[in-house]
Formats: sequence, C-alpha cells, structure tokens
Amino acid sequence: MNKKIILGSMVGVFLFACCSMTKKEVSMTDIQGEWNIVQINGKPVAENEHPFLGFNTKEGRIYGNSGCNSIMGSFDLLSKSGKIELEGMASTMMACPNMEMEREVLDALSSVKTIRLSGKDSLTLYKSGKTPVMLLCKRFTEIPLTGLHGEWRIIKVYGKSLPSGMENTPFLMFDIAGHSISGNAGCNRINGKFITDKGNGSAISFPTVSTTRMACQDMQAEQNVLSALENVKSFGMIKNGNLALFDTSSNQVLELTRNK
Repeated sequence: MNKKIILGSMVGVFLFACCSMTKKEVSMTDIQGEWNIVQINGKPVAENEHPFLGFNTKEGRIYGNSGCNSIMGSFDLLSKSGKIELEGMASTMMACPNMEMEREVLDALSSVKTIRLSGKDSLTLYKSGKTPVMLLCKRFTEIPLTGLHGEWRIIKVYGKSLPSGMENTPFLMFDIAGHSISGNAGCNRINGKFITDKGNGSAISFPTVSTTRMACQDMQAEQNVLSALENVKSFGMIKNGNLALFDTSSNQVLELTRNK
C-alpha cells in the first residue's frame, strides 16, 4: 500500500480521535494547560514538528512554540461563546531550517477571534464565523507523583531517538519515598535527588545529579541525556502512554517508556 495513503489515514484517525463534536460554550477551566497544534488551516502538522500553545488562565497569559521560536502574549476570554482576544503576541528571533511552519502558526494566531471545545481533549480556534484556522489537542495528562515510581527507559532526547547499539541502555529509576533517582545515562551510572512543588503537581527538577567517570566510545548521547536532565522543570503523560519531561519553556526534552 502507498506510504502516503497510510500516513494520511493515520493522521486522519488521530485528528478524529482528538477533535470531535464542537461545543458552543467554553470556560477558562476548559482551555487551561498546554495543547499540541495538530492542524493549521486544514493542513495536518507533520509528526516531526512540535508547535504547541499553553494557556495560563490564572495570569491571562498565552505561551508556546511555533516550531522554531518561543511565543508569548496575553489573552482575554470575553464570553462563554468563546470570543477571545490575543494581545501583545511576540516571539524570540532564532533562525531555523524550516521557517514555513513558524509563519503559518503566527499568521493563524493573528486571525483568531473564537475558541471552542472540540471534545474532551481538543480545542478549535476560528478566525471568523465557522472558519477554523487551528486544531489543538491536549499535550499531556497530569499524573500523580506516585505514578513515576519504578524504572523508565529513555527513548528520546530533545525530540530525537537515541542511537541503537549504545554501550548501556539509558534509563531512570524513580524512588518516590526517597525523592531520588538512579540509572544510567548511556555510559555512566547516575544518582541524584529530585525536587517537586506542592503548589504545582506537574513540577519536578533534578538539581543534584552525579555520575561515575567512565569513558565510552560515544559520549555525545550521554552528554545530551545529562544536559536534558539539568533543564527539566515539569512532567506529564503524553498520548502514547509515555512519560515526557519538559524544560522551563515547556519544550519536551526527554521521553521515557516504562520498563516492564
């Protein structure tokens, strides 16, 4: 079967599961949190792109990533019918290989007038009337800290799969009672403590990670793992059932799957 047909079918199934049956009323509680941008002006976003939006309803702040640069601004939900104003939208100024996605995201956001629920875990943004410009799906689900307990294999770092044939399989072991982690970064063993925040159930950081001092043939993957751990600020469960760790800008820096 043609690969393009297969991919198109998979995207269609994902969007159907994520975005169904638009509801007329929307509240601050409905839009709170972070959302993957999965479609712009009717065109599905490619799997290797990772634009997202976050709504901080307590502060009236919108933030996210356009696929290259961080974006930020403020918003005001004007009515239960979903009328919304996005104000003071700005972005960082990095140059990336693919700036087309960035332009599409920013152009779409500049036209948004209405936001509505499309289902339990999805939102639709409209520019006017019934013309959708962007479909969003819940980025991750918050899980209790106890849900981290046990061993997790690291499968992606900064969005890229780890190379095959590494000397040791990178993994993290969470000891919730001791607020500690252990594991392997790909060559060296790691140990450390983690810190959480009682006021934010998804907050976590690893300020005191130490390693052994062995040298291996390829140290780059290990360095990436350790760098990612230093930047972690929050965690959540993503759609495929894996654990994701995010940095201070809510960019996904690590993806882990539970070892059985």
